[in-house]
Amino acid sequence: MAEIGVFKQLQTALASYALLYVEDNRGLNAQATVLFKKIFSTVYTAYDGEAGLELFKKYHPAIVIADIEMPKMSGLAMSQAIIKIDPEAKIIITTAHDDFKLLHQSIQIGVFDYLLKPMRVETLVKTLARCSHILNEELHRKIFYANLHSIFNYQNSLTILLQGQKVVMANEPSLEFFAVASVEMLRKAFVSFGTMLLKHNGFLYDHEGREWYSEISANPGKLFNIKLAGSDGENHHFILRFQSIPDKEGYGVLSLNDVTELGLLKLYDASAVEQERLLKDEKMVRGLLDMVVRSGAKIRVHNLYKGLSITNDALITTLTDKEAVLQTPYVQLKAIQYEEEFYLTSELFPTTILCSGIERLDFDAQCVHFSHYRMVQTSPTRRAAIRVIPDQSLTITLLYEGRKYEADVVIMDISINAVRLQLPTLPSGFGLKQTVVLDIVLETAPRPTIINTSAEVYRIQENQRRYEVVCMYTLHGQAQKNLIDYIAKRQMVLIREFKGMQYEK
Repeated sequence: MAEIGVFKQLQTALASYALLYVEDNRGLNAQATVLFKKIFSTVYTAYDGEAGLELFKKYHPAIVIADIEMPKMSGLAMSQAIIKIDPEAKIIITTAHDDFKLLHQSIQIGVFDYLLKPMRVETLVKTLARCSHILNEELHRKIFYANLHSIFNYQNSLTILLQGQKVVMANEPSLEFFAVASVEMLRKAFVSFGTMLLKHNGFLYDHEGREWYSEISANPGKLFNIKLAGSDGENHHFILRFQSIPDKEGYGVLSLNDVTELGLLKLYDASAVEQERLLKDEKMVRGLLDMVVRSGAKIRVHNLYKGLSITNDALITTLTDKEAVLQTPYVQLKAIQYEEEFYLTSELFPTTILCSGIERLDFDAQCVHFSHYRMVQTSPTRRAAIRVIPDQSLTITLLYEGRKYEADVVIMDISINAVRLQLPTLPSGFGLKQTVVLDIVLETAPRPTIINTSAEVYRIQENQRRYEVVCMYTLHGQAQKNLIDYIAKRQMVLIREFKGMQYEK
């Protein structure tokens, strides 16, 4: 049975939503309806698919729970018709048969979940809780985008929607700055936006009775200096502006413009800037590692083998001024041997630690000796989508302003929504937010598959006289399926390849 506290939270979260329940077994229908009325303020019931569809057309409930086999119209047919009317409707299919074909059909239609009968209350509660979470996310997203353009021009800014002091929505530049894959991860990392604000003389942060949120709420439109830690390991200087949203009490939008390049941080607080430099010193990181050793805290080690995530528990056995020794399973040592570096995470670390300077790998003792370590904001645990290093069966042609880019293009890695390329030079005028055309060629039998898509230049980074360029794109239909199939197959190849490496000496 679901815990009373969880059940009450579900009642609170879903009280404002309506439910449509369609079940041809009248006894089960009546019994389940009693339960649903304890959660939802409004419950509509029907005994066949046609009646259920008519009720949906009339009332548009947010959630639908329906049996798969019903007279007049099946649950799947009804679901397909409902999703055509409202693609955001959350449909939960119930069935007494564990049939993979039916499950596959449900996924294709766009059903939210597929539950076996008899339904267990715990399973149903968990499913409805996920429904509630997604419905709230969609509501926040609608509020965010409906009001964003009317408040200010957010181009080149971090844009964050607040409900009180809590972050409920953020644009892509914000997620990129904090190196998180989703708004949910951003909320977990920071209890409130105020916890992100770093101390700096003359800047906005909580201190000596001055509360940041009260300050911005009392001065909408006023510009404030703030300092934030970015995913690049550096502290950034931003100009913050707050604007409340009309008719949405408690909601407001933050606009943050990065002015770090002006070099004004030292003018405000030179001592703080010097202190930040010291925080990057290996001595501080060594102190964190020593704290883990003394406290016995859990530590995890992470690697990426050609995009394949390899993660295991680890133990620091030795820590001196000259080197550290980490004990971890054999499989992780093989990943470290390939990458020549690794990441460490722990509940005691304020951020991820990147370890390099591999002195020795001892496979018999299952440990690695290393000498360098530093704090970073990015890690293999924060990737928004699966990225793999492709094989030779995938090639890319880059076209910019209608002309083919003739220089060698090296594909660093690729995902369903982005590709990272290495270029020896950049075309004239090439820059961020520029539109390019990519021809992604997959060598498949009996003939190559070509995915032609426009993309936006998302990031450019110079690295040893070459340029790393990240291009973002959105695929649909067969093109999306083809790339998903390639990435999935490439993952399986890499898994087999890595397993083979484990037996090499």
